[in-house]
Amino acid sequence: MPPRPTAPVAAHPTVERIFICDLPEHIGKRIHLHGWFTGLRRARTLRFLQLRDRSGTVQAVYRGPEGLEDVDALTPESAVRVTGTVREPAEARFGTVEIEVESIEVLAFAEAPSPSDRQPEPGARPRHRDLDLRRPERFLVFEVQTTLEAAMRQFALGRDFVELHSPKITSGGSESGATVFELPYFGESACLVQSAQFYMQLAMAAGFDRVFEIGPVFRNEPGVTPRHATEFTIAHFEMSWIESHEDLMALEEELLRYALSVVADLHGAAIERHFGVAVEVPPTPIPRISLSEAPELTGEGVEGTVGESGGRLLHRAEQALSKYAQERYGHSFLFLTGYPADSRPFYTMREAGPRDAGLPVSSRSFDLLWRGIELTSGGQREHRHDRLADQMSEAGLEEDVRERYLEPYFLEMFRHGCPPHGGFGIGLNRLLMALLGQPSIRETSFVFRGPGVFVP
Repeated sequence: MPPRPTAPVAAHPTVERIFICDLPEHIGKRIHLHGWFTGLRRARTLRFLQLRDRSGTVQAVYRGPEGLEDVDALTPESAVRVTGTVREPAEARFGTVEIEVESIEVLAFAEAPSPSDRQPEPGARPRHRDLDLRRPERFLVFEVQTTLEAAMRQFALGRDFVELHSPKITSGGSESGATVFELPYFGESACLVQSAQFYMQLAMAAGFDRVFEIGPVFRNEPGVTPRHATEFTIAHFEMSWIESHEDLMALEEELLRYALSVVADLHGAAIERHFGVAVEVPPTPIPRISLSEAPELTGEGVEGTVGESGGRLLHRAEQALSKYAQERYGHSFLFLTGYPADSRPFYTMREAGPRDAGLPVSSRSFDLLWRGIELTSGGQREHRHDRLADQMSEAGLEEDVRERYLEPYFLEMFRHGCPPHGGFGIGLNRLLMALLGQPSIRETSFVFRGPGVFVP
């Protein structure tokens, strides 16, 4: 990982910011600590305060008799500034350090009782997300997310990828108009992007070679499941001059192995402590299974689900396939390949060769499953203008989408020698969900968006 950039520091900062996790480096020193008051123990003229910041908790000792009433009046979750001296505790059970308090300044009193105390049921948590996110395990989710994104960027930059920031307002859907969010746009109709892919392909046609983007996408899908959201984050990678989708799967294997290794090094112990799961770094190669094997491996109820779910298996089939991969290969990751071309988006490259009687043409595409969750969809794109035009015609796309968006802009950029290319998108929230063993994408979204959920 590259060193973090150092921010300019004022010549004479008014208050030095010290985190609880750094206190052992300051034993014997007078410090100012900022955080939240979380609890109190009383002992005659002593008060033992529990303080918390984003890095941990510490005990602070206040010696009376003066000021005990003010300390006793503190309410849990009040924001405070404590001035005192860092020392080793009298008893090891209270941690490696404690603070001998000189003064306490209340920066903001918290109302009591806390909403989380009055409404402890899970349904109340989103209404008080600020309090929910104060819990160490919730903050850890976003520390891990930060590390994942930084590691993905470092991996991509080390392989000559260029980072892009594509528009999030466009004139039409990337696949169909069925799942777009429409919005008025200066007297016209526009929509939020479903995927950055078409802009990534524009970069391929422009000769950028290798690009990536980590950003939001929007899907107007009314289904409510633990794995779906209407706004979520995708890490999208697109690469030119490939031979087939095998190149893309090899790239993703390297990417995940690198990013998860960094997470394991920095957060592995904390993840195991808070969530009870070990960070798994995928050994390579990740096994590949053709979709044609899926019914045999997953049992009754899988047949026919590909077309019904837009080129994807039902969740129970994904879980069964992941279980099979674990039992057969000792691998919780699994690439699923061999999707029929007519079950994938029109821009997906088809395998060469004539159609056999009764057998569909296969596509050069894949999905990646991890622990029963689909993380990735990707594949080689059709880069030849004439074939892409034919596949677009055969796809039966909405006339409005074709005329306003696809034909004049998307299809046009393939007229001028676009190189063979392809890519994949990793659902970052789902990746975190699988990595941390979380039951829902709500737990890995800073503020969740789903059907009927658009506040705060």
